[in-house]
Amino acid sequence: MLKYPIPASYTVQAFSLVFAVLVGAFAGLAWAQPSDTQRLYQQAEQSLAQGKFQEAVENFRAILGQFPSDLRALNGLGVALAQQREYKQAIEVYRKALAIDPRAAGTHLNLGLAYFKMGDFRSAVPPLKRASELEPANLQAETLLGMAYYATGRFADAARNLERVAQRQPENTQLLYVLAESYLWSGQYQKVLQIFSGLQREHPQSAAAHMLMAEALDGLDRTTQAIEEFQAAAAVAPDEPNVHFGLGYLYWKQKKFDQAEQEFRKELKNDPGQAQAMAYLGDIYFRRGELEEASRLLHDALKLKKNLHIAHLDLGRIYEKRKEYPQAVAALKEAIRIEPSRADAHYRLALTYQAMGKTKEAEAESKLAQQLQAKTREVLLHKVSGEAPKLPVE
Repeated sequence: MLKYPIPASYTVQAFSLVFAVLVGAFAGLAWAQPSDTQRLYQQAEQSLAQGKFQEAVENFRAILGQFPSDLRALNGLGVALAQQREYKQAIEVYRKALAIDPRAAGTHLNLGLAYFKMGDFRSAVPPLKRASELEPANLQAETLLGMAYYATGRFADAARNLERVAQRQPENTQLLYVLAESYLWSGQYQKVLQIFSGLQREHPQSAAAHMLMAEALDGLDRTTQAIEEFQAAAAVAPDEPNVHFGLGYLYWKQKKFDQAEQEFRKELKNDPGQAQAMAYLGDIYFRRGELEEASRLLHDALKLKKNLHIAHLDLGRIYEKRKEYPQAVAALKEAIRIEPSRADAHYRLALTYQAMGKTKEAEAESKLAQQLQAKTREVLLHKVSGEAPKLPVE
């Protein structure tokens, strides 16, 4: 299943729009209580409301000098520090407040937000989860928790949280994209189709929607329909990153190598540094027996991206054909290191050892290849990029 970086044309926009809405809602969380009879707080809170954050910090510290355990002042100080991007100091203040009142949902939320803004999404999860538990109806806590799960690669957890948010915000298209991506990366392909069938009705000219629909269809073994979606995406946005690679890869899967070659070349015309397109083009030349051109393309691909299983595998086979066995062994071992659960490199390594007269090593690799024969099939999502999408921060 083809895995490509989520297209920048909508990913950053989606996150920035969702994130901006979330962050804007937090300015007065946790500490803003009616204070018309508490003149001590008026100046501090007015400074914060007016964006005079350093003045607010000084005012809240003055209050805490007299009342060191005052929760309202602690939370106000935390917010003022966070507004100045002094997140570590804000975290210390929020933790002190939570030691006094561990059930303060707003403080847990502010603490999670501070970690979130730092880009420490893993640390953001526990306080955001606690805030959501204390206030199940808090949409902001639920959304931020889902986004933190997404950023840490916990896509199934992200999907569970974000689908609850989406039920309450069905018109939030950006959020639906993130939810669809969470479904996609957690293997819930049918749910991706459900979301994108609606999105495509509303945005029929969205290349991103067609591409993600194609990934889901490929995950469901509906490759012909996946090709149709990529063709639609390429017609809408022929310069979209990875659109031609995705289409080429699906043709390659169907052994339609001439059509695959055309698409890989289109991708390389758009982006000469697309290593995967270059490696798969090299594989096509290898299959045709044009070893010199195949070797050149495969080496060039590895200069761009080292961890390409297919490039090392094909180079190993080329070295084997040339009887350059030590080089073949090294290349095939590298292919195994990159994808140890694949049977193909173990099988080729067994043949190479056999040709070298290393019977024991050949038998060991052959046994491994047989054990791995029922390997997980390749799917589009896990082809283009080695990493899942990550949540950008300011």
